[in-house]
Parts: sequence; structure tokens; C-alpha cells
Amino acid sequence: MIPHHAGTPIVMPQLSDTMTEGVVVTWEKQPGDSIRRGDIVATVETDKAIMDVEVFQEGFLSGPIADVGSVVEVGHPMAFIVDDAAKVNDTGVTIAADHKVKETHKVAPHPADRPATIPVPKAAPAQVSAAGNVPPVARVPGRPASPYARKVAAQLGVNLAGLAGTGPAGVIVAADVARARPSMQDVAHSLPQVDVPGQGRAMTSMEKAVSHAMTASLTLPTFHVTVNIDTVKLTAAAKAKKVSVTVAIAKACSVAMAKFPRMNWAYQPVDKLVERANHDFGVAVMSNDGGLVVPILHGIEKKPLEALQTEWTGLVERARVRKLAPAEYANPTFTISNMGMLGVSHFTAIPTPGIAAILAIAASGLQGTPFTITGDHRVLNGADVALYLAALKQTIEAPDAWMAGDATAAEAAPVSPIPEGNWDVPVVVVGGGPGGEDCARDLAEHGVKVMMVNNEPFPGGECLWRGCIPSKAWRAAADGIRNRAHDAEMGVDGTHAPQLNWEQVEKHRRWVQSSRGDMALKADKGMKIDVREGFGEFVDAHTLKITPVEGEPYQVTFGAAVIATGAPAFVPPIPGARENLASGGVVTSDTIWNLSQPPKKLGIVGGGVIGVEMAQIFRDFGSEVLMLERHERILGEIEEEIGKTLIALLEKEITVVTHASINEVSGTPGAMKLRYADKDGVESVFDCDIVLMATGKRPDTSRLNLDRLGVELDGAAIKVNARCQTSVPHIFAVGDVIGGYMLAHTAATQGRVAAANLLGHGGEYDQDRDCAVTFSRPQAGFVGLSLAQAKAKSIDAVEAKMPMSIDAKAMITGETEGMIKLVADKASGRVIGVHFLADHTDTLIGTGVMMVAGEMTLTQVARAIFPHPTQTELFGELARRLLNRLRRTAKK
Repeated sequence: MIPHHAGTPIVMPQLSDTMTEGVVVTWEKQPGDSIRRGDIVATVETDKAIMDVEVFQEGFLSGPIADVGSVVEVGHPMAFIVDDAAKVNDTGVTIAADHKVKETHKVAPHPADRPATIPVPKAAPAQVSAAGNVPPVARVPGRPASPYARKVAAQLGVNLAGLAGTGPAGVIVAADVARARPSMQDVAHSLPQVDVPGQGRAMTSMEKAVSHAMTASLTLPTFHVTVNIDTVKLTAAAKAKKVSVTVAIAKACSVAMAKFPRMNWAYQPVDKLVERANHDFGVAVMSNDGGLVVPILHGIEKKPLEALQTEWTGLVERARVRKLAPAEYANPTFTISNMGMLGVSHFTAIPTPGIAAILAIAASGLQGTPFTITGDHRVLNGADVALYLAALKQTIEAPDAWMAGDATAAEAAPVSPIPEGNWDVPVVVVGGGPGGEDCARDLAEHGVKVMMVNNEPFPGGECLWRGCIPSKAWRAAADGIRNRAHDAEMGVDGTHAPQLNWEQVEKHRRWVQSSRGDMALKADKGMKIDVREGFGEFVDAHTLKITPVEGEPYQVTFGAAVIATGAPAFVPPIPGARENLASGGVVTSDTIWNLSQPPKKLGIVGGGVIGVEMAQIFRDFGSEVLMLERHERILGEIEEEIGKTLIALLEKEITVVTHASINEVSGTPGAMKLRYADKDGVESVFDCDIVLMATGKRPDTSRLNLDRLGVELDGAAIKVNARCQTSVPHIFAVGDVIGGYMLAHTAATQGRVAAANLLGHGGEYDQDRDCAVTFSRPQAGFVGLSLAQAKAKSIDAVEAKMPMSIDAKAMITGETEGMIKLVADKASGRVIGVHFLADHTDTLIGTGVMMVAGEMTLTQVARAIFPHPTQTELFGELARRLLNRLRRTAKK
């Protein structure tokens, strides 16, 4: 261990789950060099790759510093950062594999730099967990154990008898159980060791990791199956598509695997199978030093060939110099090793723990190219692999069938879940909002007879009648008032005192709603959708009872159903809140549309999107507004910095109280009292005309009789998979009723996904590519992931931001508040998120949507030509900034 010197230690980071030590490969900075946050100071060799060491403190690099070649344990110091250049110590030490200092190069330190002793952080203990549905093992007499330890013991198959407990009074705890379970490497290294003559050298970290993994693989019961495949057509098709044969083969493996998902599973000790739907394939690459590295192509089943090729090109470049991030090589679900280019006529590859199969591809011969799969017999049998290879052979030898449309794995084997039968209608959609209507329209466009049951006279759902559309009509009127405040700055006088005509505001709002409702109903009927007004409830798995507004209830039979019934406003059990709904003293987002005039004073409970939008709208209308939020900040769903910036702007106009406790709502309409306490417990009373409960929405399926169908719930919401399919295969659900993002465009997208799967075309909803706009001023919005969300998903991401204040168009129009952030995946260079706080987010965000949905790279965005002067120019500038930053990092 390096002796401590003055300053903050730079410790060996744990750059992979299995890393326990690292070898110092290079120092990118030298003692005395100035260090900034985010600088790469060194590269280290882990058990899997050579990776950068990034620091997050400013100062000067100082010793004692671990020399190149030193082996440093995870969590132990490699060097130090001091705050003063005069304190720098350039002492260097060499640490051997046994973690002992072998030699020290003495340099007289500054008198103030006498060594100090600090505690060195210890490696974190192994994490243990138990599945929620595993019953604990029985208690063992004389061996007291915690309930969790007994549950972990059941999962890991550990016998508690004979275990010594390290908990209080000798109680066996979960960590004791985890230590008692032998690892795969422990088992493998119990094999006989042969005494080999000669002078051996210590393995590098990567050589050691490969040795352990391969030795552990000897415990796997494996078998081999080979078929010869003609790859000529695939090679030609890949060339025409401008993708590598490697990428084309990986995609073909994924397409064929759609019919044989077991190939993608894995054995998990003890006696468990992990069923995986994500196709994350490891593909062997030869590094520049001659070894093999296995980067992973993630999500092959969902991505087109062009996107995979872009990702693969970057992976190969980093793999050849062993610069892969942990997420780029850890935990493949299937592995491909192609040694055909080396002239190998036949070989079998060795699977490692964590996968069920590895594919070995040899050189092409007279009978074709040998494709050999080595399978784990605990997961697969010979027939599984033989059938899969037959499907793979067909897929590779007829590439036009799937390459022309670039099919995903889900699309490779289309199967409609609509059962055959003498139904009144093949598909019934319950609900006429954006989700139900888009689903019905897509089905009708493909010739499917569909019935849409809606409990209102016109389609449109909450969005049209109680949400997006009416609130934006109010926002448009409020903008007309707000925008006049800047007219004088532009040289336009006499517009500073606009007057609100509430009657005309409401007349315009209702005209927009009725016009759009009438247009939607005519379009639905024109597409031959059988629109029925009434309330639908299930009688059994294929029968729906419809209760119309007038007339007697009746029943229809159906083959498949889509539930799109939305979610009503939720009012929490605050004393007086629900009781005052009937009088109109308390309103929700469903009932606020009956106001005779804007309130002079408005109390709002809830700081989400609805609360923020309404707070600013009514402030612009002239109301005094108090907004209460029980959490730490309002708009908790948007990116943190953007949220905090917007809060600061809002607080100039309205009173915002966070960490609030709402104690009581009382009074009569026009004379309401909102009693609350702040985070310090100090109670206040706000006198207002009405109270808006903007406390979100909650699905209510109580009248649908879902228990008769066996449809599972996730809390109050209907539980679905990515295909919007419930636990009952022919029943789908979309929109607010399934929880998640309760947005109109989200529901519409899910409706189209459900329709695609009902048609047998396949498709999935991906929340990581969804978007939203909060129509505040300035408007907050996002598409894709934030930097924090990306890191939570183990994506090595980077972001750049630019303030609106430097944009020419924003300066011209006086709309300089806010910023735009761009988030990109370092590994692939793809844009994975864009975040906004700008006055015209609603128009700017479309460009961000195309970047994320189209998996555009930073290079593509940087090279795009954006018109001047427009705020879209910021996208190109942000992309160029990130590219330059990544380029500088790569050179270090």
C-alpha cells in the first residue's frame, strides 16, 4: 500500500463487477500538473480491459505515485491531489502483485508535506439478495439465523447446519450464508494443479480473468452441434446494405432466436434458469496485442442493421486497444466467435458461466461454412440447438426475406394473438381516447373489423375534453398577455395593459374542442370503425357488456380486446378535500373547466405538470397563486438542473412551498381555506376562492371485472409487457390505465404498438425514447434519458449544455431564459437524450425526438446544416462541443 501523503487520495476504482485490483498502464498527468474535474489522469488494466481513471477534484497531481506496472488493490491510493503546487511530492513507488511496496524513489518533500496517516477504504462486501418469492429454509435447532439469512440460504442452497454466525450473539446473517456458498471459480480451482517446470511470470489482470473463466467453464456439462451454412447470399446482401458480415450474422442469429428464445437463457446457481428477452450478443474481436476481446452488441433484437453497424464500428475500435467500458463487455446473453478469417476449418468454442450457448464459425469449405454451437446441457438439449441451427441456416441463406425490411427479432415470427372463432367482432377497444382511437384506426386500416366502445359522445378522451387541448387553449390566451410585457423592449408601445375577456376565452376553447371531436368521430366512422357510446364491462374472457346512455344493456363477443379506459384525477384523503368536490370549492383537472371566471386567489395542491401549468396560466390571468408540494421539489419527473432553474423562475411570480403538509381544506366556493405546514412544521392558512387538487391521476378498473379474465394488476394499474399485452394473451391495455407516463402521445404510441401485435407484425413501446413538454413559460421538456438516468442504466454517457442567452434568435425575441442539454452514449456516440428549458420547446423538441428515435450520432448532428438565425443551431453546436470533448479525452 502507498504511504499516505498530504492531499486527497486518487484510489484504484472498481471498473467492473469482478475487479479486485488493477495494473497502472500509463500516467496521463505527471506530478505537479494541474488537474481539473473530469480529467483523465491515468489508464489501468482491469481484469477485462484497459480503462481510463477520471478524477472529480481540482488541484495538482502529487505523490507518492504508483509507478507504471504497479498492481494496486481496488480502493487503495494510486496517487494524491493537493491544493497547492508548492505541496507537490514527486515520490514514486512500485507495488508488486502481492500488494507490497518493493522500492521507493526518494525525493525530498516540502517541509509541510510530512506523511500523515489516514484510514484506507476497504473493499465493499459482496452483495447478497434473495428473490421475493423464495420461501426461507426451516430453522435449525441451535443455529439461530435471521429471517433474511434463511431466505438467502434457500435461494443459494446453503445448509445452515455447521455455519458460524457473525451477527449479534452469534446469529447467522446473510453475509455468513453468502460466504458459505462456493463460487464457480472456487470449484474450478479445486481441480488438480500441475507442477510445471520453468520460470513463470505473473499473469496480467486480463490473462488471469480469462484463465479463471475458462477453468470455471470446465464445470459446465456441454455438447456440440454443427451445421454447414452457405453464407454467399448473406455476404452479398451485407455488402449491399453497407454493413459488415459480422453484424449481419449477429442480426441473423437474433432473428432466428425469436422462434427459439431458450437459446438466450442462462443457468443460475442453484437450480434456476434466467429467461432473457434482450439479445445482448458478445462477438469476439482480436486486439492489437493479439488477444481476444469480446465486446457486446446490445439490444440486437430491436435495432436496424445500420444502427448496429454504427455501434459495432465504435466497439471494434475500442476493443482493439482494450478501451471498452464495463457495460460494453459485461454479461452477454449469447456469444459468437468467428475464426474463419484465420483459415480455421473447424473448431468448438467454450461457453462461460452466464450464457447457454456459444457459436463458433470456421472457414468456408466445399459444403459451406461450419457453424458449431456449444451448449450448456443444463439449459439446452440437442434438439433445441439443432432446430435453432436449422432456423439460422434458413435465415442466413435467404437474407432478402428479413433484410429487405430489416426485421427485428419480434417481427421475424409474426403471430396474431386474435384467436379464431365466430365472434361478433374480432377486436373490441374499450375507450375512445388517444390510445384506443389510434389502436382502432391502425387495425381498421389493415382491414380488421373493430368496435370502439366510448363512454362519451365523441372520441378524444381526457386529452381533448379535460386535459391537453383545453389547457393549451387557456395557455394561448395567457401567452397573449405575457408576451405583451416585452413589447416595449422591441419598440412597440401601448400594449402593456391587455384585458382578459373570459367569455371569449371560453368560447374559443369550446370551439376548438367541439371541432376536433366532430372531426375525430367523422374520421373514425369513415374508416368503418364501429363506434358505440356506452360503458363497457367484461362478462368473461370473450364477452363485453355495453351499457348505453339510453336503452338496455347488451353483449358482444370478441376475439381480442384492448383496454384504454384512462385514469381519473386522484384526490388524496386530505380532510375536507373530497368533501368539497361537490360544492365546487375543490376542483380537479377533470372539473376545473366549469369556472364562471378566473379566481382572484387560487390554491394549488401538487407541483406536477398540471399544477405548474395551471399556476402560471392563472397568474397570467391575474390570480394570486399559492402552490404546495409535499416533495423536495416540483416537477420531479424532469431533469434536475432544468427543474431547479424553472422553480427559480416560477418563484418570481407565484408562491411555492415544498416539503408541505396539507392539513385541511374547508370553506365554501369563493371563501376557501387551505391549511398547511411548511418543512419546519410552521402552520399557515391561505384564503382563496377555490382549491385545485393537482395530485395526479390513478387508474380505476373496479367496474371492468378484470378478475373474471385473470388480468393481473400492478397496484392500481394493469400490468403489461413491452408489447402492451396483459397476462391474458388476447387482452391488451394502453394509456393511463397501465401507469407510467400518463401522456396523450404515449397512449397513442402504445395503441399503435398493441395494434401491431394484434396484427402479428410485432413491436414494443420503449419508454427510454418517449418525450414530454410542460407548457410553462419557459417550457420544460425532454426526450430520452437524462445523464443520471443513463448512468443508472450503466450507460457511460456524457452531456453538454448551452444557455438560451447566447442564442441569436433568443436574444432577438427577448426569450433568453433556460438552456438545452444534449446527452450522448460515449461508446456509440449516439444521442440518447435531449432536455429543454426554452420558450419554444414545443417546436424545438421535434428535432430532439428524431435524434433519439433515429439513433443519430453526434457526428451526424454536428454535420447537419441548421438555418440561421434559429434556435435549432444550438443542436449542432452542442454536438460539436461533445465531439471535441470526447476527442480530447481519447488523445490523453
